[in-house]
Amino acid sequence: MGGDVSFQLHSADSWGLPRFELDAEILRYASVPCAGDSLLTLERAGARLDRPCVVVVDGIASQSRFDAVARQVDRILRQVTAPALRFFLVVRTPPDIEMSAYPVLSATVYGQSTVGSRGTSYELTPWSMAEARAAWAQSRKPQETAFGELPAAVRQLARLPLYMRLLKTAGLDSTEGEINGYRLVDHCVAAVLPSSGHDPVDLSETLADAAHRATPELVPSSLRASPPAPGQAAASLNVDAPPLVHRGADGTPAFIHDVVREYFLATRIAALLEDQGRSSSTVAAVNELADKAMGSAAARGVFEFTVYGLDRSAPDLLAAVMVSPAVHVGSTLPLVLGLVARGGVRFADDQVLRVCARRCRREASAELAKSLLNVPAVAEALGAEYVPWLAGLLKQFGPTVWPQLVTAVEQSLDAPGIRRLLHAADLGNADDATFFARYYYVFLPSEADTALEALDAFLEHPDWRVRAALADGVRDKQSPRAESARIIMDRLVYDPDYKVRAAAARAIGQAGSELAEQHLGALLTDDNWHVRSSVLQGLLSGSSGHAEVRPATLMALDVLRSEPDWQQCPAQIATHYERLLLLSGVPGRGPEPTGRTRALFELLREARTGWTSVPDETRNALVAEGMLVPSWLVRREAEAFTRPAPSSATDRPVPSLAAPSPPDAYRRLRGGRTIQVARDLHDLDQAIEVAQAVAAAGTEFIEVGDPLIKTVGVTAVERIKRAVPHTTVVAELMSADWGRDQVVLAAEYGADVVFLIGPASIASVAAAVDAGRRLGVPILLDVPTHHVSAHWIADMEQAGVDGFAITTNIDIGVGSNHPLARSQALRSWTRLPVAVSGGFSSTDRTVLRSPEWDVLIVGRSVTEATQPATAARSLTQLIHQPE
Repeated sequence: MGGDVSFQLHSADSWGLPRFELDAEILRYASVPCAGDSLLTLERAGARLDRPCVVVVDGIASQSRFDAVARQVDRILRQVTAPALRFFLVVRTPPDIEMSAYPVLSATVYGQSTVGSRGTSYELTPWSMAEARAAWAQSRKPQETAFGELPAAVRQLARLPLYMRLLKTAGLDSTEGEINGYRLVDHCVAAVLPSSGHDPVDLSETLADAAHRATPELVPSSLRASPPAPGQAAASLNVDAPPLVHRGADGTPAFIHDVVREYFLATRIAALLEDQGRSSSTVAAVNELADKAMGSAAARGVFEFTVYGLDRSAPDLLAAVMVSPAVHVGSTLPLVLGLVARGGVRFADDQVLRVCARRCRREASAELAKSLLNVPAVAEALGAEYVPWLAGLLKQFGPTVWPQLVTAVEQSLDAPGIRRLLHAADLGNADDATFFARYYYVFLPSEADTALEALDAFLEHPDWRVRAALADGVRDKQSPRAESARIIMDRLVYDPDYKVRAAAARAIGQAGSELAEQHLGALLTDDNWHVRSSVLQGLLSGSSGHAEVRPATLMALDVLRSEPDWQQCPAQIATHYERLLLLSGVPGRGPEPTGRTRALFELLREARTGWTSVPDETRNALVAEGMLVPSWLVRREAEAFTRPAPSSATDRPVPSLAAPSPPDAYRRLRGGRTIQVARDLHDLDQAIEVAQAVAAAGTEFIEVGDPLIKTVGVTAVERIKRAVPHTTVVAELMSADWGRDQVVLAAEYGADVVFLIGPASIASVAAAVDAGRRLGVPILLDVPTHHVSAHWIADMEQAGVDGFAITTNIDIGVGSNHPLARSQALRSWTRLPVAVSGGFSSTDRTVLRSPEWDVLIVGRSVTEATQPATAARSLTQLIHQPE
């Protein structure tokens, strides 16, 4: 990580081609769980990036290797247009690369600029509107339309360099109708085909047949007539391959790019739908295509082009499908309305939008509601009904639609409309009032007296959540009203409820130096330590991964040093205090200050994982102090900064789970064969002896069981890690309810992986994952015996866990279910690694050969063997032995 940019480093020479998928690797590197199609997952993850992420691909040393990389990048750029996701390809040899086969990649390398002596740099991302305007003007011909005179939808299209190039080369006149991606490709295809010497109509049909044959699974079942056989399609072409395709090994045409194949297939599907006309079969076919698009990037491209194609040739038919009671509200309507929000379509008239608006309320579809809120035309379509409709969405869906609702308000309502919305809402209801308080800077009137009156209603609300929501609003970067922030903070800092004061404390760092100077003293001397701690947390979390010393921090340090009781603060708060001192370059509070070692460990580890960026001077000071502390683990973190960096790709160490773990290291265990030896022993010396023996025998994972941790404390993890420093140590913790604290504690004592067992809510697991990412520790989660489902697994994947485990206690006896039966179902629901335990030994040959596990957890068969090393070595040899 450098500055405001995150980096991923990939080496192309280590990829297993041709099945390698760069999009999946990017997700693994970032520890983003892939639920279904990896390209769609990357698209969603890219849209959530809050700063640029540069994917660096090195090791490209030949045209063939470049071809492999370019195909992957081209495929991603076709689907993922998030401006924060960027690519940097390091091509070492040859100096000239042929890129014509990769049109999206080639087109995104649209402009080039020389930066000092660093050579040529290429922009491989969609432009901002200002950048698109400049690029358009730079290449504008004398008679060409000025950028500002283009329709809004066309200006949005031109932000993608590929589409700008097509707009300019195709010469498509925007007066011909709405312009979208399909029309651009259609115009270019229509210009290219006549030059081939073939009849354009016949050639289009042949290419549509080829697209149908290449991806028949994307065609709805009711339209799935058999395309011509490969020989018939090839016979209709001349010897030379026509434009847009090349000949495959079997002589049949293969498309040079997915976008061309998707265009021809979508054109075929749209024509078939038009032939069917208004019917239940047509609605069912569109629904089926939309359902496919929800789980496949290829199907998404075909779906979007099909909608655009129908909008061009049969907008009335498309409108009829959208108002049909049988159209799916969970997939079809949200996807189509997403295209409406982009512009460039004709079918979505007021009647269509009104029907969709009524359906989202009647059928309680939050996804449809969010899609509609992103369509500005809905406000005009609903007219006087728009404000009551917004109020109804707020009451029906609550926080699920808050972000989209506030955006819709900002885009579509004037001051009188906002007043009508406030009157339509029930501000006596805490749920409604919390929303308006959270975004007070959008809803409060601009007149000072009226604003003060409106603020009083929130500040005096009997529910603490409403008052605390005002403080959350102050923390927003979009909150521009200094006077409102002053009124809010003046009241909340002295609120009778400590939870509200804590919310104000977390906001004080963002409230401005004047308010900080005024209120820091009161908050840091509050009669509740939670409020005091919230001040420090707010100061420490103010700048998105950057450790910086702001004026508010310096003011806080002055107060802290002058208050005697802060010198004996609770241990969990002392860590935050010492972190502030370390970042400020201030010595600790005494010869052995409480929390100093923990704060030093966390800062050094976060700097290694890239979670926190600190200035070089501060980092050097942290390393110097870390080298001198008694803690072996802290010294190890500091020493890591003194090792020379690898000079080339071949010098890079083999990735391992020795902390901090590479973000994708644990996830790469999927499909592997790994042994994890669990030591549920009560004697620490014996546990260390066994750990050393099995590590010497080649065991990759050693688990410190919960019984040992309960007997001697979490120091057992550190003692074992010191005994086997190059082996991955897993800390088993028996409660997931306090996951964040347990992960931090385990990491600070040397755990490389944390295995959480016990009841787990999505919130608690997400908190544990957050701590794991910060400290470079993967999270393995136990799957409960009962009530587990694909939905539960998806929720846990979304929370960010790195793997699942099925644990079976052999003390239950022979009546228990075999763990492999559960593992088989679990592995069908997730692509994360699955660990299984169940008293296995070298005699369980069926289990050892089974493909239904990725990590095999063994215990007594090794730990209680008279020769643990021999038992571990025998197991390892058996699981890797060929059939």
